[in-house]
Amino acid sequence: MTKTKESQTQQRRCIVTGQSLAKTDLIRYVLDPDDTVIPDIKAKLPGRGVWVSAEQAKVKEAVKRKLFHRGFAKSVNVPPELGQLVQNVLKEAALGRLKMAKKAGQVVNGYTKLMAALEKETIIALLHADNASQAESNKLDHKFRTNLEQKSILAPIIDEKPFNSFKTQELSLAFGAANVIHAGLKQGGAADAAIKAMLKHRSYSL
Repeated sequence: MTKTKESQTQQRRCIVTGQSLAKTDLIRYVLDPDDTVIPDIKAKLPGRGVWVSAEQAKVKEAVKRKLFHRGFAKSVNVPPELGQLVQNVLKEAALGRLKMAKKAGQVVNGYTKLMAALEKETIIALLHADNASQAESNKLDHKFRTNLEQKSILAPIIDEKPFNSFKTQELSLAFGAANVIHAGLKQGGAADAAIKAMLKHRSYSL
C-alpha cells in the first residue's frame, strides 16, 4: 500500500539506527545560537533538526560516535550530560501534562478517593510516588487491573503498569495538593496526553 503524504511526514530517520520511525518514538535535536545541541521535545523549534530514538542508550551512542556532528554537517557542541538533560526535560513535560489533566478534572489523588473512584469510574492509569507504601500500591494495582478486565478496556492508550518515577513533591506540585502519593487518571484528552508523555519518559529512562 502506498503511503500518503501525511503519513510520510509523521516519520523521521534516527541518526543512530538509520531506521525511519514514527515521530512519537523519536526526539528531535536542534542547535542553539552557540551551536550547542539541545533537545526539542515538542519538535517545534526553528532550524535544522536531527532525530534520535527516544532511548537514553541511543543518545549516548550518538554522542560516542559523534553522529550529531555528522547529522548537522558541521562541528557542534555536545553537552556531556545530554542524556540526563533529555531525561529531565521529558520528566518536566510529563509533569506539565499531568498538571493540565488536573485542571481538566481528569485526576483523582489520594488513596481513599482513588480506591472509591476505582469502584465507580473508569481509571485509565495509576501513579505511585517513589516512596509509596507497597501494601497500598498493591491493593490499588489489583483493583485497577480487575476493573480493566471486567470492563474489557483494550484501548491502546491504556497502560496497565503503574507509573512510579515521580517523587511526592513533584506530584504534589503538579496537582496543587499536599503529600500526593497515589493518583489516577480518568478518561479524557488531557489524561491521554499525560499518559503518552509519561510513557515516553519511562521508555527513555529504561
